[in-house]
Amino acid sequence: MINFVTGVAALAYFMMIAAATKQHFNSDKYPMGMFLISTLSLIGVSTFMAFAFLFTLRDPVIILALIAVAFTIFIWAARHSGRKQLRLAFANDFETNGIITSGPWRYIRHPFYVSYVIFWFACARGTGHVVSLIVFDALLIIYVYSALLEEVWLQYGDHGGSYLTYQQSTGFFLPTRVLKKLP
Repeated sequence: MINFVTGVAALAYFMMIAAATKQHFNSDKYPMGMFLISTLSLIGVSTFMAFAFLFTLRDPVIILALIAVAFTIFIWAARHSGRKQLRLAFANDFETNGIITSGPWRYIRHPFYVSYVIFWFACARGTGHVVSLIVFDALLIIYVYSALLEEVWLQYGDHGGSYLTYQQSTGFFLPTRVLKKLP
């Protein structure tokens, strides 16, 4: 039963990010990099669904908790970015009407990517299958690369000075404010 619940949660998350690609993010064209992300994502979610519904997941309770964390970060980020015109990854028409520093952006600069990474890590951990591991590794590299490109655009854009100040006080994918407090 827990495999089924975890599979449904993963499918719901996947459908949410697929819908957000069309509704929350906007770009004039669907960038080529997004075709690669979409293809890898379909392969990854199909593999995970096979394990969740036909086979057995490893540590399904932990995987379900990770998916819940990914859901939470994504929804939190979406609530705080709704008025901004966010572009799809690898968009050639990158523009911004300001930087976001509220919600999860108070702690990390790329909460959407962090949400995706947590989800794909959960999928890879849950199946342990080589396909899931390759998808996770490939998407991790793509998300980091895309985030680095966005950082360059933001640094040299209209809000570059503000972004550089923000960048120095906020973690890339990990919350530096929290990490600095650890012993």
